[in-house]
Amino acid sequence: MLSRLSASVALPMLLALPAAAETTVTLTEAFGPAANWALHSDDSWLAMRAGCYEGLTRISNSITVEPALATEWKQTGDLTWEFTIRDGVTFQDGTAVTAETVANSLNKLLTAEVPARAFSPTVVAKVEATGPMTVTITTVDPLVTLPGRLASPPAAILSPAAYTEAGINPVGTCTGPFKIAAIDPEQSMTLEANPAYWGGAPQIAGATVRFVPDADTRTTMARSGEAQIVRHVPAYSVAQLQGDANLTVSEVTTPRVIQLLLNNKTGIFADERVRLAVKLALDTQAIDDAVFEGLYSPAASPFRPEELWAPKGLAAPTPDLEKAKALLAEAGVAEGTEVSFLIYNTKKELAAMGEVVQAMLAEVGLKANIRLAEYAALEPDMLAGNYDMAFMSRGYLTDAPEPGGFLAADYSCAGSFNISQHCNADFDAKLAAINANPDPAARNAGYAELAQYLFDKTVSVFVVNETAFDVNANTISGYVPHPLNYVGLSAAIAPK
Repeated sequence: MLSRLSASVALPMLLALPAAAETTVTLTEAFGPAANWALHSDDSWLAMRAGCYEGLTRISNSITVEPALATEWKQTGDLTWEFTIRDGVTFQDGTAVTAETVANSLNKLLTAEVPARAFSPTVVAKVEATGPMTVTITTVDPLVTLPGRLASPPAAILSPAAYTEAGINPVGTCTGPFKIAAIDPEQSMTLEANPAYWGGAPQIAGATVRFVPDADTRTTMARSGEAQIVRHVPAYSVAQLQGDANLTVSEVTTPRVIQLLLNNKTGIFADERVRLAVKLALDTQAIDDAVFEGLYSPAASPFRPEELWAPKGLAAPTPDLEKAKALLAEAGVAEGTEVSFLIYNTKKELAAMGEVVQAMLAEVGLKANIRLAEYAALEPDMLAGNYDMAFMSRGYLTDAPEPGGFLAADYSCAGSFNISQHCNADFDAKLAAINANPDPAARNAGYAELAQYLFDKTVSVFVVNETAFDVNANTISGYVPHPLNYVGLSAAIAPK
């Protein structure tokens, strides 16, 4: 296996890859499974990127909804949708994919102990097999984005054997082009090609997914040939990697933003003037230059300015330290006031950003006390509102190929990921109307209006739009980074 070759012999061997039927590749992920494959967790994204999980639909690289395990769908009423299941598909354990197995899978998701944002009882009322290959889904409220939500990794369709008392077992229970053969949660995951894959047999024999938290180590693995696909190398490594003739660096302008979350409910940031002062204290271009080599871009709203749902003409704010100081004084915030600043260490650049932001806030009289820890250690306090400020790298198309799911989860009163503790009844009403509107242009205009509101009220400070950089060895073809992080290994990957 290529992943077991030493760095000293890997590149020569890569230049003479064996036939496709014998070829395996190594792909790196920053993290391994950490939640016993719980459907709502990042473990689902890991299994989908490994080429194992699939949903009824999938999201293309141009962020459109396409058929997958469902061949077609239609809205049959304000709250009802009918999905036709692809005929002739089997799970990797040989069980047939039918309306009954699909309904079983989605109902397991609905009754999971922790709901998934994209497909939870707050948005879906019931799932029924209404024919041998027909599934009917009833939503709680009108939801025109339902087909896109069914592409999200937690909505993957698994064999009945996957659902055990001990948790989800993904081994041999998926429908994708690769099947999981072995898992070491601390080190790696081994995959074998699924020759019966409904989309056509893979062109490689299998793969190893290595779990490598350290970004510099992942970069070294790309350069040495120890890994043939390295996801998410840091921006400061890009120039060096681009100069390596054995590698291809792919750049993806992802629908993801690094934001400074502020507690809107308690503490000094409950005052809009103090939140605005923070926004005016930050020089986002300087942050991009210092931490990301200028390869990201300063943000204004949560969305990239070129996107259809971004507020028109909105630019990243210009820093104004004097106005920031005046706003703090007006709000009665004394110089030297201390605030807690939570930063998770699993994204290396956030720690460096934190030091830059800490220094900028000090210039206007705020003392930010950084708490750097694993995300799992910080999340309970963040969700409970036991914090003042926190960094978050957030994908806003994570739950659906439109940002309605993000806006609901992060900024509605009942949002499951409402770390900012924001609640505004008018915001919620407008979002509900958007979700029911069948006109895409009208929905986009509505999203833009809500994004403008988030900017105007400084509910959060949106710092930089993220750009992802993936690397693959020139000894393989067919690897294309996915903008929503849904795809890693695919049947298209082949040796050159």
